[in-house]
Amino acid sequence: MKHRRSVELAPPHDYAVDMKTQTLTTLPQWFVIHARCRAGRHLTALERRNISRRCGPDLSLAELARRLTCKACGNRSDNLLLLETLPRD
Repeated sequence: MKHRRSVELAPPHDYAVDMKTQTLTTLPQWFVIHARCRAGRHLTALERRNISRRCGPDLSLAELARRLTCKACGNRSDNLLLLETLPRD
């Protein structure tokens, strides 16, 4: 969608993040990583630096999603990795 002055109002079509190739270091800093448990519906924010220190900075987001374990109920299957963008100033 364009404004009458040809300013883009919607994000481009390639705005989505590729989970297989994107790593913790290549993911832009304006993305906040959240984990959600499908069994207990628990939601928590993940600290990128702690994960990078523990698992390595070249860990892909797809691999991170496979490693997720809910601390509240212990569920390890079908947990979701969610990305949120920080608001712009």
